[in-house]
Amino acid sequence: MARMASKELEQLKHTVPLEVLAESQGYTLRKQGKDFVVLCPFHTEKTPSCVISPGKNLYHCFGCGGGGVGAGLAATH
Repeated sequence: MARMASKELEQLKHTVPLEVLAESQGYTLRKQGKDFVVLCPFHTEKTPSCVISPGKNLYHCFGCGGGGVGAGLAATH
């Protein structure tokens, strides 16, 4: 499989809403205030601790400390 050019990857990070990308990867999102919570893809858990912030297009897991931009979350699935 060919790798995506870094310029294209950076554009993807800033143009594709993270919540849309997460749902397309099969994650179940739950609205919590202005953010969404989801089970973290980096560790096993029963209660969602990974927060997706649509306004910033970032994610952060309060359980393991993982976080970043959309492409990182999609790459783990």
